Amino acid sequence: MTRFLNREHFPAGAKAAGQLGDALDAILARDGRSGMLPMLAGYKQILADNRRKDEWDAINEKLMTLFKCGTAAPLDGPMIGVSISIRDSDYLAPAADRLGTGRSALARLEWMASLWNLTFGKSGIWMGKTFEPVAPETVAQKCENHPATVAAFDPATTRIGRNFFRQPHNPSLLQLAGLPVLTRLWNLKDRPLSVEAGEFDSVILADNLEKEKAIPYTHTGGIFLAQPGHSIVASMNEKPVYQLNYRWPALHPVYPMTRLIDELVQIDEGVFLGQLVMATRHYSLGTIDLLSGLIPGAGALTLGEAYDASAPPDDYGYQNNGFFLMIDTKKGAAGLCGRRLCLPAPPSRRSRICRTGVRPGAAAAPRDPVGGRGRSHQRLAHRLAGRCGPSAEIYHLLPGSLNAAG
Repeated sequence: MTRFLNREHFPAGAKAAGQLGDALDAILARDGRSGMLPMLAGYKQILADNRRKDEWDAINEKLMTLFKCGTAAPLDGPMIGVSISIRDSDYLAPAADRLGTGRSALARLEWMASLWNLTFGKSGIWMGKTFEPVAPETVAQKCENHPATVAAFDPATTRIGRNFFRQPHNPSLLQLAGLPVLTRLWNLKDRPLSVEAGEFDSVILADNLEKEKAIPYTHTGGIFLAQPGHSIVASMNEKPVYQLNYRWPALHPVYPMTRLIDELVQIDEGVFLGQLVMATRHYSLGTIDLLSGLIPGAGALTLGEAYDASAPPDDYGYQNNGFFLMIDTKKGAAGLCGRRLCLPAPPSRRSRICRTGVRPGAAAAPRDPVGGRGRSHQRLAHRLAGRCGPSAEIYHLLPGSLNAAG
């Protein structure tokens, strides 16, 4: 057990709590001797290798143990994001439970993780999230005055957030299409460069913009409301978590965010472990607006079922679909000019790396393939996206796009 990891953080009977505590102690003793982040980097390395698929279940079980023992804590401001694990939804879970197999043979194919590893797993496109202050009136509007959500509003812990995205460095043809496609499908916006940016429903703070300089990204979107809550996954026994809900219709989520609720716990100083939680029933595939131009007053047509927060969580069949990390930018204060990246470079070249965020001789940041507010905005956004990123301590966890381009 540690300051942040304790079996007491998971609601369970004495026997189950004891087993959970033993599992946690074994993980920390066997895998965690070098520290939390090196341990997680080792897990990520296994989960990113399609040739080691037979090891994935065991690693995901360890991550689940860490999550169960983690501390519920709110997040604030920008956070470096690291994708650790992606899991298929198990639509045959009830049958697998009856057979005692844990997951069905279909889910064990893990085609989503395999495809991710072949495309963006080693290069990265998602760079993190930010958690920004929000007015109570905005929360009420976004949750359509849902009583429990409105009543739980707390200016210290309630946040509206968005995700960070970036084109991978030296992208393949498939990767080259990734960001433009996401920008159009998910309505991503340009990275805000000023507190005056008026395209967001949050309060953009100068301090947060400064912290964001540790995170290379050019586009942002995927909006969520965040509040302390209890896990909606049945096997979590209503464990306290910090919950990120993308599903509110007024946030205009696009599939698969119409199914998504993230849950976070703290597992180390400045390190949070998140689980992706997806609905397997009663969800929307998105909306189409075909009739408004033809029929006055006609609204958008929902494909599937719109999210209803008043429905019991069990109705939605929520499941764990993987894990990710949120890392405080304070851990990135040293920049990518940490010892691991700069070992091959003589001291006279280190300062050049730190000032520019690009290794000497490396190609300049590519032009934005999506378009934006103008070339000056694009140049500044790319300059920020190529600045020194997180420290050597988390270097092993980062996708190639950070490692290669700063």
